[in-house]
Amino acid sequence: MKFLQANMLSFACLAIMLAAGLYLYPGLPETLPSQYGFDGVGRNHLPKIAVVLLWPLIYGASIIAINVMIHFSPDKFSMPNSKRAMDIIVFGAGLLMLAVHVGIMIGAGDTQTFQQYFSIGLALFLLITGNVFGKTERNFFIGIRLPWTIASIENWRATHRFAGRLMVGSGLLLLVTSYFQPSLIVTLILGFNWALLAVVYSFLFYLKNERTN
Repeated sequence: MKFLQANMLSFACLAIMLAAGLYLYPGLPETLPSQYGFDGVGRNHLPKIAVVLLWPLIYGASIIAINVMIHFSPDKFSMPNSKRAMDIIVFGAGLLMLAVHVGIMIGAGDTQTFQQYFSIGLALFLLITGNVFGKTERNFFIGIRLPWTIASIENWRATHRFAGRLMVGSGLLLLVTSYFQPSLIVTLILGFNWALLAVVYSFLFYLKNERTN
């Protein structure tokens, strides 16, 4: 019961994914692309029942796997004060997967439709995750895991607070661009530029505050 309560948002998102698949299933073509390449072309066509179940199964397995990894983490990486933040991060990932899931089904191979859903999902992920990213404690499976962030609580905290602000800003911009004419290049730049900038920031923080001569 405690497991269900702690992951209530994530399981609600999983339920919506399953409900969307059941609702759209009768009107789907017999085969659908299960993924899209960087060129926007749908690939790896599968029977519609497989596509309807694919993303919910991946997300459900991810919820369980992340909670198992948290439970069995070493004591100093067990994140006792980050449980709520981690649940929100997993929920944000679920919204991204939900958008991809629905985009594949509704798009039925149409690149433009899928790209718009993907952009909106990524924007929501950045907005929701960015608001709690700076509240996560050191761990080995979520976050910006670099030698100097793993080694230093101060570096981890500063890097993830900086990254969280970048994620929220990028998410807002991406939400605006996805409403008009979503571009794959713009989506990828806004969706992932924060990670590169956060890595640079973390290294500079290490050089300035932690490196010994």
